[in-house]
Amino acid sequence: MQNNIVKTKRIAKNTLVLYIRMIVVMLITLYTSRIVLKALGVDDFGLYNVVGGVVGLLTFFNRTMEKSTQRFLNVSMVESDESVSSIFSSCITVHLLFALLFLVFGETLGLWFLNTKVVIPEGRELAANIVYQASLISVCISFVTIPYSAAVIAYEKMTYLAFVSVIDAILKLGIAICLLNNLGDRLIYFGILLLIIQVANFIMYYAYCRKGNKLFRFRISYNKDNFRQIFSFVSWTLVGQGAVVGCNQGNVVLVNMFHSLAANAAMSVGNQINHAVANLTTNFQTAFNPQITKSYAEQDYSYLRSLVYMTSKISFCIMYAVALPIAFNIDGALDVWLESVPQYSNIFAILFMANGIINAISMPFNFTVLSSGNIRNFQVLTAVVFLLDLPITYLLFYIGMPAPTVLWVKIGVITVMFFIRVFFASKVVYTINIKSVCLEVLTPMLLTVGVTMAIAAFFDMFATTLVLRICFTVIVEIICIAMIWYICLQKKEKASLLKIIRKKL
Repeated sequence: MQNNIVKTKRIAKNTLVLYIRMIVVMLITLYTSRIVLKALGVDDFGLYNVVGGVVGLLTFFNRTMEKSTQRFLNVSMVESDESVSSIFSSCITVHLLFALLFLVFGETLGLWFLNTKVVIPEGRELAANIVYQASLISVCISFVTIPYSAAVIAYEKMTYLAFVSVIDAILKLGIAICLLNNLGDRLIYFGILLLIIQVANFIMYYAYCRKGNKLFRFRISYNKDNFRQIFSFVSWTLVGQGAVVGCNQGNVVLVNMFHSLAANAAMSVGNQINHAVANLTTNFQTAFNPQITKSYAEQDYSYLRSLVYMTSKISFCIMYAVALPIAFNIDGALDVWLESVPQYSNIFAILFMANGIINAISMPFNFTVLSSGNIRNFQVLTAVVFLLDLPITYLLFYIGMPAPTVLWVKIGVITVMFFIRVFFASKVVYTINIKSVCLEVLTPMLLTVGVTMAIAAFFDMFATTLVLRICFTVIVEIICIAMIWYICLQKKEKASLLKIIRKKL
């Protein structure tokens, strides 16, 4: 069994690499979004997100299958090289099968929904359909890319993962700059160029895996047991994750049906800010997830518990420490970032970040359940809870509630899911229990949020000038960091973080 100190050092190294990637990608992406919104305009920008939403109803395969592949590869790594090679080939076979099914589904039901149910401005039908087809092909290519990117994560080759992400962001920035200088239909060019970037991503992952590890070479073979296990695991995971992504993209369509493309644009702006902040924890958790799976496979439940609790708490600390000053200065931040700020962008951004924080602290428990492989009941309940979002949102929109209502419903749903994920994790790993999660993880977080939000709200009433707002922001952030350090983190977690910081500095 691998020494826990060695595991922790590897996590620290991978986390550092992923954070460097995150900072570079976030800066490039935020600037790219500004240029794209300017180049496309509010209506075309909103239309792209609506069309992307229709495709997104079908693209829940992506993240689901990447996690599934990573899970099986991590488990097989505990066994033998032959097992890894066999699992990898079986994963590609499953991905190819689902890519074919996705294409058929997208060209029938998806295409019908786009042209009969989505509100498209007059004269933009052709552009919407071209973008839809480009997005459809892009998703199919991403299916084949997933086993290779999952292999990179499973073997914790985060440096190359960071390299591909940065190249992807730079290419998208290049697209945005090209749009500004293009006099044709910019929306069409945007969709086609994004497809080309997806092809480039596949080539980079494929070339690296084929050259770097002989185990990751696809061999035409059929292992009945592997195929059955992977197909069963993916199918049940699709039930839960399909509901999650279907709910998210369904909300985009509902906003389009009851409000306007400007509201869709505002929702997209808020979501991009959330993604930029959420990447802080996504990268952090990406470094931890392989070790969570390996610890479960090795039955090292004591180390697994400490990993899950620490990942959950540090995810909250990092994300909240960044989200709080952004929320306190959201109007000014949007004015600096965008030349034209869609209505409700500020509210969408704050609510998206709140939803993202709750989801971030519950994801380690979610991944613990996935590591066990016993996921049928968990995924069915996940699907039921998430799908309740759509009828509730529909009814509230029907009676005239404003567009940001969609996020209030989503926050309620993800809060319920937090407790569901903890409950199932406690059934999988005996060292995890709801009482300890509430005392050690949840209570310090709620205390920190309550105190800092109250102080921020008080200061906001007196922040009448830019100088005062800057001073108040610094004070609020200092209080937030102090509470995180002294209330949220335990002594051993502080020591671990300080050791990592000293080592890397």
